[in-house]
Amino acid sequence: MEMQTAFQFSVYEQTVINIIRKLSPERILQLIDFARFLEFQSVQKNNDDWLDKEKIKVEEGIRASEEKWDELFIKPEAKHVMREMAQEALEDYRAGRTTDIEITEDGRLAPA
Repeated sequence: MEMQTAFQFSVYEQTVINIIRKLSPERILQLIDFARFLEFQSVQKNNDDWLDKEKIKVEEGIRASEEKWDELFIKPEAKHVMREMAQEALEDYRAGRTTDIEITEDGRLAPA
């Protein structure tokens, strides 16, 4: 199969070379521009495929994390732990040990 593919590429290359030999310099530049356009589309599709796969991985990670939290919140002791955490946060706030935050233009949290 590799031999056939190599042979096909060789035939295609020779066909393109034969066409180029018949073209004016201006048309050759147009052909090169078109070839670069096709190359860009191919690379862009590969990048899009990679990004789609990464997005799926991230979404699966988020879903798994949410399921883990859901399992933790279902446990009877979760209510008690959450109340303790809320009480600690309230004490920190009243004692001045907290910092105001804001959302930056890129969507991140930062001290205000």
